[in-house]
Amino acid sequence: MPVTVPASHRDAAHPDAGRRVSPALLALDEWMFNPHATQWFFIDDGNTAVPKTTVTTLVDGLELVGRGRIAALVGHLRDGVGVVDVDVPGEFGTFLAAEIADWLRRRDCWVLERPSGGAPGRWHIYFARADYRYAPAATRTGFCAEVGAFLTGLAADVKVPRNELDLRDAVRPLCSPHKTGAVTKPKGDLRQALRDLKRVLPDRPVPSPLRPRRKAKATTTGQHAPTAGGGQGFVVPLALQRWKRQLRPDWRRYLVEGQVPAGSWAAGSTKTRDAVDVDRSLVEAACTREMVWAIGDPETAWRLIRESHPTAMTKAKHQGYSWWLAYVWNELVRTASEFNLDPDQKPRQVEAPPEEVVHAVAAGRAELERLMWTVPARQRPALLQVGHQLLDRVLRTGELRVPCPERDLLLDTGLGDRKTIRAALRLLNGRLGTLHTDCLSLVERDSTSYEFEINSAPSTGGREIPPPAFDPPPPVRGLWATLPRPSHSLWRTLLTSSTPLAPSELAVKAGLVETPSDAPSKSTRSTAKAALVALAKAGMAKVDEHGGWQAATRPRSIQVEQEAAAAYTRQLEVVESERAAYRAGITSSWTAGRARAIKAQKAKEKAWWDNLSPAARAERIAAKRLEFDQMSITQQSALKARLAERRARAGIDELDQYQTWLRSIPADEYVARSLDRKRRFQDLSPAERGASVAAWDRHRLRYGLTAQRLATSVVDERPLSPDVERAALLPDGPATRDADFLERQGHLFDQAADEQAVG
Repeated sequence: MPVTVPASHRDAAHPDAGRRVSPALLALDEWMFNPHATQWFFIDDGNTAVPKTTVTTLVDGLELVGRGRIAALVGHLRDGVGVVDVDVPGEFGTFLAAEIADWLRRRDCWVLERPSGGAPGRWHIYFARADYRYAPAATRTGFCAEVGAFLTGLAADVKVPRNELDLRDAVRPLCSPHKTGAVTKPKGDLRQALRDLKRVLPDRPVPSPLRPRRKAKATTTGQHAPTAGGGQGFVVPLALQRWKRQLRPDWRRYLVEGQVPAGSWAAGSTKTRDAVDVDRSLVEAACTREMVWAIGDPETAWRLIRESHPTAMTKAKHQGYSWWLAYVWNELVRTASEFNLDPDQKPRQVEAPPEEVVHAVAAGRAELERLMWTVPARQRPALLQVGHQLLDRVLRTGELRVPCPERDLLLDTGLGDRKTIRAALRLLNGRLGTLHTDCLSLVERDSTSYEFEINSAPSTGGREIPPPAFDPPPPVRGLWATLPRPSHSLWRTLLTSSTPLAPSELAVKAGLVETPSDAPSKSTRSTAKAALVALAKAGMAKVDEHGGWQAATRPRSIQVEQEAAAAYTRQLEVVESERAAYRAGITSSWTAGRARAIKAQKAKEKAWWDNLSPAARAERIAAKRLEFDQMSITQQSALKARLAERRARAGIDELDQYQTWLRSIPADEYVARSLDRKRRFQDLSPAERGASVAAWDRHRLRYGLTAQRLATSVVDERPLSPDVERAALLPDGPATRDADFLERQGHLFDQAADEQAVG
């Protein structure tokens, strides 16, 4: 593991070292700018906005600087912070910048001066005051109007154009280079400036969408065009390495809550101090060692330190990044290098799931993509999330049949209630696989549940479905509960794409529109963009300089981890209480009332049917039969499934209902029905015949009936009766007819042979 050498830009000693952003500059930008995604945009070297680009966060925006047309990043300041753009070249501009800064300081403002970078004499004067609120020139009030009046008067006194002393809220952050590639540094001690800024504005900026304002110019208004390639070599993206593994829970708790892990952290007495129970140097060294092994990137680790609890890593925060890097991180890196494995030693092989399981999961994901277009767009996110979670479980266990407790799926998906989970399982049953409900035992409630068995991959000789192009580690628990609902389907779509996708194309492929041929509306595009920005902040997606999105595995901030953990804790408390009540056999009053209402309604319907006359019953049966015959095969399947589900909710077993119906039909009527169905089946086209057989097979398999491909029939399991025996003597299918035909032909041959012998 190499030792990181801090460098501000490329030089002869380190030609491959990228431009590293100072942690103090990054912290100042994070405290001064509005973090909402709509507050950022890119400009090119011609000082025009780069279209079709999205900036999810400040760090993500800095990574794209220098790629394609992107030359600089521009953002909007938070409430309480403003900036004065001094665009007067030469020493006179420097003099005016000092005058403006002095005037602001005399009015109790926090002030930070930064050279613009366009030319000597051009400056950005940042200032902060709690009561400052930016507004356009025509609507300024309060301190904003006072600053504007001062700048107008100063420009008139020194006889410079008014727009060369401009008050604005859109400006390049301190970390972003100039559009020409020049990198400038603010004046003064940056760490002290950050501490002073936090005294003026103690709270972090709250993300808020961009308010309707007049169109602001970019912050750099240089008069001279940049030379070809001038300074572009210094503009390189800020690169962050991916996580190697998650931090251990005790150290995560230390960074989030400031709770020191259990252990021996005592330090003996010295000349300047007495013995202490907890030595912060030992604790911080151990925490840094954990980050060396888990993260491996000092900048990512320092971001976690800066965002950690106020009582965590206090010495490192006080000494600063350079000290921590030189005396803590690098020393631990050298120590960790001694424990590295031999380069010739092969890593431990991870056991992969069986090949048939991998192919079955790939086929299941393809079937799930087809299934999502059969339901309304509002139901697709939940359906896809439950389906993919089941397939992920199959991959983890290496078996086609896995338990699927509704409450576990609730925790994994972050959905709101179990009714949504149950509805998704009903839709998946019969298409993605089979939902087995007979394995649930009310006696062993703590160890049994429903199980879902996905379909095996079709054993055809054609093209096999390839596995996903990108297989990242599973997200942290509780994360989906904090993200917008379409985030999961968008993320899954990004995983299967090998190239970046435009937002409109991505919205269609993720199923955010009603049909695949629909173009996403403005509202749909806005919904997709908000979900993609949330995914980017969670480290699961990234955007390139052309506005294309792709999947990613990036470090998440402490805030994202903390929100996910809190959401998971809230859901877990509800699930555990419900699970305890269920295992104790406690039935809620609502569930009992619902069961009584269904039972009463079923009894009312049966009483109404029994009170009808035989003629009325026959008329209704004929009308419903005619209505059913006129339906399409898809409509018939949906109606049969709906009736079966209604009977199941009423406590009626579908197999018992089917057998009872078979026994109630007289033999003559049974034969007549069979012949009529055979005639209607022969009238169908070959395609309709195949669809009809497949629909019946799915229905019988889904509800525990006997499919046609099985050898044993449900009719054969009935107790023998004279009517059944009589029906069994009748011709049954093509095989019996062929056998009878061959037997008759044999008799004819025998008769012809006898006649020849007599003749």
